[in-house]
Amino acid sequence: MNFGKINILVIEDNAGDARLVNIYLKEAGIKHEFHHAETMFDGAKIAETNPISLVILDLHLPDSAPIQTLNNFVEKFPKLPIVVMTGSKDDAFVERALKAGAQDYLIKGEFSSRLLSRVIRYSLQRHKRQQRLKQTERQLQIAQARYQEAEKMAGFGKWEVDIVTNEMTWTDQVYKIFGFQPNMLTPSLGDYLHYIHHDDREVASNSFEEAIKDGLLHKIEYRIVIEGRRLKYIANQFQISFDEYTGRTLLVGALQDITEQKLSQQLLEEKKITDQTSKVKEELLEDLSFQIRTPLSSIVNLSYVLDDANLDASDRDNLGALRSSVDDLGISINNLLNFSLLVSEKIKVEENQFRLDELITNLRRLVQVKADNKSIKLDFELQSDSLPPYIGDQNKINQILYNLLDNAIKYTQDRGIVKLSLKVLEDGDDSSEIKFLVKDNGKGMPSAKVKELLKAEVLGNVEEESNERPGLGIPIASRLAETMGGSLDISSVEGKGSSFEILLPLKKATITRQSVGEKPIHPVKILFVEDHFLNQISTSNVLKKWSKQITVDIADNGKVGVDKFEADPTYDLILMDLQMPIMNGFEAAEEIRKRSDIPIIALSANTNKAEADKCLASGMNDYIAKPFQPKDLFSAIMNLLYFREEVKV
Repeated sequence: MNFGKINILVIEDNAGDARLVNIYLKEAGIKHEFHHAETMFDGAKIAETNPISLVILDLHLPDSAPIQTLNNFVEKFPKLPIVVMTGSKDDAFVERALKAGAQDYLIKGEFSSRLLSRVIRYSLQRHKRQQRLKQTERQLQIAQARYQEAEKMAGFGKWEVDIVTNEMTWTDQVYKIFGFQPNMLTPSLGDYLHYIHHDDREVASNSFEEAIKDGLLHKIEYRIVIEGRRLKYIANQFQISFDEYTGRTLLVGALQDITEQKLSQQLLEEKKITDQTSKVKEELLEDLSFQIRTPLSSIVNLSYVLDDANLDASDRDNLGALRSSVDDLGISINNLLNFSLLVSEKIKVEENQFRLDELITNLRRLVQVKADNKSIKLDFELQSDSLPPYIGDQNKINQILYNLLDNAIKYTQDRGIVKLSLKVLEDGDDSSEIKFLVKDNGKGMPSAKVKELLKAEVLGNVEEESNERPGLGIPIASRLAETMGGSLDISSVEGKGSSFEILLPLKKATITRQSVGEKPIHPVKILFVEDHFLNQISTSNVLKKWSKQITVDIADNGKVGVDKFEADPTYDLILMDLQMPIMNGFEAAEEIRKRSDIPIIALSANTNKAEADKCLASGMNDYIAKPFQPKDLFSAIMNLLYFREEVKV
């Protein structure tokens, strides 16, 4: 065989033996470049600096032990083929050398040029095959590692069971799916069935038996129990197979952990149900709002009727406390309703005309009782006493400030101070940015708690309020501010107090309600269309107390209201409830608009912009949400009676 020119390194401390090898190489006609070293150290240096093709290594060198000589060289030069040369005829010694990595061996004094040529040829060929096998093995290892990684990512593993002995073999991924370390146990089919959920075990066992009988591919899904408590969902497919090499009949399968897929499907189904439930909940909340606000409106109106009565000081104090309690209840109702809507992200921003100075005045009256009970000083500061009217969601702004003031009072010690300031930061022609600042000198909060309160998901994790953990007032205020295009920022120092800064953009009102005097200057005949008995009484009494010029005629529903107006078209104004039996307020307004342009004011227990827009679309001139302050109703009446222009909000 023609090798071409090869580089041969002989590491031999006996110069005569080394020369003999070189002579035999020449006799054999092997084209070569000869290198010689007498020690292991020198030989390693030559191998490092020259392209050596083969090494002939004497195992008895002065600087190393026999087999250790070979081990060291193989470890340092694993890609070089090695032929050992020894004077020993001990077969056991030679066998150890071959196992240690030598390709072949030569016995000193017993080899010829012909044998040397054959040994070199064999060693080079064998080493080349070994290198290819090692490369293939490395590639297989890489492929196997990638396959195992793919199995892991897909939650996929293979298994087989001997149908005679019931012994099973699992891949590493199957062990991991079942919560074990690889090869932690030697499983049987009985063990496997034991881990299947008891409700699914019979189906799985029957499927295995059917696969053994019919030879077809079977696919099933079932649950397994991990560590006696955790469930996983498994997809398994299996088929009978005959192993020609071992002569065994096997049931071979592949299983996949589909827990995440199943949970995702469940979440989608639950979301579908949740969406349907949310729709029902929203409708129920709207109905709840209506059912609460309607009688609450009666209470508010009756409290104002009593305000004009001849009461002594004690009764008047009681009346003031009642009115504050009603206002407090209104805020709590708004928190309840807005909490549910904020969680579902279906909160709606309304737009109505209001005055900030009036809002702050009413708010102070509302929280004054709570402050007085703790001897807390309230300090309210407005940048100006002549702020213009704005367009915005008055109720939500009131709710934000109330929640923050209520929180400040609650967590401020007796005889502390709570401040509210209002400042216009940016004042344009059409809009302003308003800064509200609520400060207290109470117990304060750690920074971690401040961040937690401002997280969006806080509303989805309701916790019981405690002295150490504020309730939902602050998170609701934050979300309401964001909903209106603003923000809430909190700074707090434990033991020194907290500061809550709210920034809100507000549009300036272009058409404002005006008052021509405080009361009508001529008789006013009002048709009041309302089905709620207490509201009929309370609102009528409020109007009559307001002015002796007012007369009120009542209709129990929209149909009666239309009939009364047709019978007597001399009414000056109509107050129209919306939710009524037989004919609602929208239908009644549309019927009346076919005959007259009489001013119509909608009174509704629903508080959303869509309903306000629907009122204007049906022909009504203004919209007031229950419960309302009597002065708001008086202002609307005066504007429509004396200016007869629609108030657009």
